Amino acid sequence: MGSRDSRNSDTPDLLPAVNSYIDRYDMFRPGDGIVIGVSGGPDSVSLLDLLSRLRKSLDLRLFVAHLNHQLRGPASDADHQFVMDLAAARDLPCFSDRATVSAAGSPEAAARDARFGFLREVMRDTGASRIALGHTRSDQAETVLMRLIRGAGPTGLGAIRPIRDGIWVRPLLAFSRQQIQAYVEHRNLHVRHDDSNGDTRFLRNRIRHLLLPTIASDYNPSIEAALARSAELIQGEDQLLGQQAESAYRKALLYEGKRKIILDEDAVFGYHIALQRRLLRTAFFQLRGCARDLDEQSVGRMEGLRLTPAGSIQVAADISFHRSSPWLILSRPTPAFETEVAVPGVTGIPEIDAFVETKIRPASEVRKHDSSSDPFCACFDLDEICGRLTLRNRRRADRFQPYGLSGTQKVSDLFINLKIPRPLRDEIPLLLGGQAILWVVGLRSAQSTAVTHRARTVLEVTLRGGWGGLIPSS
Repeated sequence: MGSRDSRNSDTPDLLPAVNSYIDRYDMFRPGDGIVIGVSGGPDSVSLLDLLSRLRKSLDLRLFVAHLNHQLRGPASDADHQFVMDLAAARDLPCFSDRATVSAAGSPEAAARDARFGFLREVMRDTGASRIALGHTRSDQAETVLMRLIRGAGPTGLGAIRPIRDGIWVRPLLAFSRQQIQAYVEHRNLHVRHDDSNGDTRFLRNRIRHLLLPTIASDYNPSIEAALARSAELIQGEDQLLGQQAESAYRKALLYEGKRKIILDEDAVFGYHIALQRRLLRTAFFQLRGCARDLDEQSVGRMEGLRLTPAGSIQVAADISFHRSSPWLILSRPTPAFETEVAVPGVTGIPEIDAFVETKIRPASEVRKHDSSSDPFCACFDLDEICGRLTLRNRRRADRFQPYGLSGTQKVSDLFINLKIPRPLRDEIPLLLGGQAILWVVGLRSAQSTAVTHRARTVLEVTLRGGWGGLIPSS
């Protein structure tokens, strides 16, 4: 960035410094469409003014977006009209909407979720490639302290990123709220003020108005800059650790599906504990788990299962973590399914990321079923199959007569005897002819439809996909 950091300049016009910051992080490309989230406050109005001044030199297409959360009654409506007028005065298209946000629970979080969802919709509708937000260095310092107070790892303490997910950009993140206010006065900008920002019932406002001033007065007058600098350093180290964890995850990965992820426990627990934790977080997010559901305590409980040969914990409402040596399994529930099988043909089973292919062949061309080397390919005497052919997952009372045995056996007992981990049992399909179980796929076929020397026509069924390739040999 050179020998002098323009972000520390006393010049009230932030245009050169913001332009430099945008260039440092390569935030925009020529021709980009940029959705600017504008609330009407000093930060977002300054962002709109700065990007308007830069749009010709950077070749940008700008779109103003405002969501009225309706939390402050007439004041919210006035903000809404103010932003629409602001966009019209600059001859910019403005997209606005209203949202009903409950005051119960965490209205701040609900409003943020609604706002981010709205901004994504505007980006999609306009064909834009970026969403610009007005977060400042002051917001960064407050966020670091909030997360430190609540307890966070490096990802949380890295706080607000200049660019996130290749979509969200913060061109003002290097500049303090005081610098933004000086810019507002320098440019004679009209802005709106939200009185709720002074309400110290909210943690962020207590940090802003009480904690940070006390630290600045009694300990470090440059605390805001120090916290922002720490966040920037942590972000770099967090990014490196994330890259290492992604590589470690791929090496430990045995199976990755929509509802199940299976990892090799020796590989996972062979890494340094910091990498173990990050690897497990990576697996959680691969199942599309919500970051809000995964705190450091949950990750610690997952990692703590290394002390037991088997066990399970609930990580989130719909995601469990299970250790069944030699596997670690992250699992979301598999819904009940029942699918009619095309004969001959190919039938998909989307619930388990698999499909089956059936063929009808003369018995003379087929080896006997018990000599098959592929546990996921089975042959049946077609003449002995009664009723339509279906595939479904297990039910509580399922029984069948395994090939070579004289009596019947519960399917659940078969799973237990073969040590099939509980989270995976609902993903093992059963092939039925009418009401009779012909095959517990990959594990055992039934005696009743076995191919013998009397068979004339054979139905060959092959399953591909899913996690079945990991089933232990039976």
